[in-house]
Amino acid sequence: MNTRFAVATYALTFMSLAQERMVTSDELAASIGTHPALVRRMLSMLRESGLVETQLGPGGGARLARSPDEISLLQVYDAISAAEDLFSIGRISPNPDCPMSAGIQSTLGCMLARPEQALRLALDGVSIRNLLNEATARVPQAAAAHSA
Repeated sequence: MNTRFAVATYALTFMSLAQERMVTSDELAASIGTHPALVRRMLSMLRESGLVETQLGPGGGARLARSPDEISLLQVYDAISAAEDLFSIGRISPNPDCPMSAGIQSTLGCMLARPEQALRLALDGVSIRNLLNEATARVPQAAAAHSA
């Protein structure tokens, strides 16, 4: 897993705090501390997965496409990790002539299937609303600043 998951999760939590207001990629990038182009890539993936709505032009931006209660971290993970394998096993090209290499890829796949399933189960049990509630409980002045 890379920083895309963290950026996407942060962006969705920020948008849930903003409620129905359109949030710009520049605003998100400034808050996250990253480049707006990275935010736009994440928003594009999240839009394709139906998690956010976007609008171009003046007054445009992004907002949640559904309630923060209905967006799980697993949905976020799947939206930004499409075609990526958690442990990157599929990215190695073992030498078929080497006896060890011939079986290592499938062996690793079997050994790592359970931890990956456990991660997916854990992510499915946490919603964007859960993150928002936890974050605002830790830093109450942040919630007050954004609602003002």
